[in-house]
Amino acid sequence: MKLKNNLVIINGRKFFYWEKNRKNKQVIVLLHGFPGNHMGLVDLANYLDNEYRIIIPDLPACGQSESLNGIHNLKSYSNWLNSFLESLSINKTIIIGHSFGSRVALVFAANYAKNVEKLVLITPVVEVDGFIARVATLYYKIAEVLPNYLQKIMLSNGFGKKMGDIIIFKPANPKIHKKIIDRDVKELKKLNQKVIIEIFNEFYKFKLIALGKRIKTESLVIASDKDEIATLKSVKILAGNIDKVSFEIMENSGHLVPLEKPSATAKIILHFLQDKSPNIIKI
Repeated sequence: MKLKNNLVIINGRKFFYWEKNRKNKQVIVLLHGFPGNHMGLVDLANYLDNEYRIIIPDLPACGQSESLNGIHNLKSYSNWLNSFLESLSINKTIIIGHSFGSRVALVFAANYAKNVEKLVLITPVVEVDGFIARVATLYYKIAEVLPNYLQKIMLSNGFGKKMGDIIIFKPANPKIHKKIIDRDVKELKKLNQKVIIEIFNEFYKFKLIALGKRIKTESLVIASDKDEIATLKSVKILAGNIDKVSFEIMENSGHLVPLEKPSATAKIILHFLQDKSPNIIKI
């Protein structure tokens, strides 16, 4: 079934989301990475069971959604997600986050635990660890001190994102590789440089590993063995801090596993949601 485009207005701002199986009671909300939009999770959503109502928003300032009124940090994104669910009259949901979306999901689960039925974190970025993450941090630190017109040139030219994607993406299919790089660069050019800097400011200032101790919801954490953004070491430590956790390592995979291997990723998630346990390590 094709996902349908919808619009919701929160605090006078327009936010778009894509949905299928609207009449189903059990809800899954998928949160994409940054920079990115709902398209990064459509393939994964299409492999998930039709028994679930699937919702993929364009997060604030991403895709077709407008920016927030205030600062763009994890607290504001978490509060926005709560307002988004309230606007759709959803009291409890399964939250699946990838990369930056997993950061939002983690903070949301810590602050709004009663609204989270189960939590899935896919290659969660919880600290600046690994070569690529350190290079990205330096890149955005330099951009932060530049005048506005130079910030725009540096952050919207797409060169840094293109080089990063070439390194972190590990697909077998070069056509998929090119499609995702082109899509990411296009998305980056649309973003406000203020939003980019606000999000990356928080990325390199705060580690989220310890936040795992506040998560009491039954959770699944998925890591990749060749991830150079969310390193296996940091993701494993996060998972070890969560009480009720299942931990899965995807082999021969990079940071973008929902795009590299959507079918395999969906299979792991469905086993977890349906209380099956195929090769899942209990920490």
